[in-house]
Amino acid sequence: MPLRCDNRSMKGLFGMRLKRLELAGILLGVVLVAWLLALDTAKAQAAVGIVAAIPDARPVAALLSSATAEQTVTVDSGTIPLAVTVPMTGAFTLTVDPADTVALTVHGSVATAVTAPIEVSDTRNNFPGWSVSGQDTNWTGSGAAAGATISGDQLGWTPTSSTSPLTPGVTLGPAVTPARSGLGTAPAVLASARSGLGNGAGTTTLGATLTLAIPWEAPAGPYTSSLTVTAVDMHM
Repeated sequence: MPLRCDNRSMKGLFGMRLKRLELAGILLGVVLVAWLLALDTAKAQAAVGIVAAIPDARPVAALLSSATAEQTVTVDSGTIPLAVTVPMTGAFTLTVDPADTVALTVHGSVATAVTAPIEVSDTRNNFPGWSVSGQDTNWTGSGAAAGATISGDQLGWTPTSSTSPLTPGVTLGPAVTPARSGLGTAPAVLASARSGLGNGAGTTTLGATLTLAIPWEAPAGPYTSSLTVTAVDMHM
């Protein structure tokens, strides 16, 4: 019996089987991706890449990729209110050296000198402000001038500060003219800090240039007095 081999028939049969295998692979890929979607989106996306590598499977891979991309988890959010009350802390101090006697130098009918440093420290966190003032006592004579006095109003001053720039919120007091107003009858402001955030905070070093007007009738001899410096809280 004569035999004949038809190459076209063989190719057609082989092609059909190949198509069936490809379809089976695609279906297997779909099942695999669906299973991985339930477990891990990242793994599902990797499977999509495998399916896309199969010939004629690109449409299915595109659908699967779209499905994995839609697996977005929405997390709700909220705000938790927080609050705290900061307590008042810190201290306010004034430092002078009572043992450091300031000797005035005479120039004709006046005597002048510079005070020792007057240090104000304010570390309070409520910033209430402060004021530093000074008042002089009468000058008392001794030795050849025993029994004689010179009024405290004969002493005047010009406030100064070695803190540069001057502490925020701090203002030096006005100059006091000796013999006219003077520092004897009432205290005069050396410096003040108005209340407010940050005002007067930290350390401020103050001082004053002193001027004593010597009365012509004052007996010759040594005289002493005391300049009292006072610091108080204040609200301006």
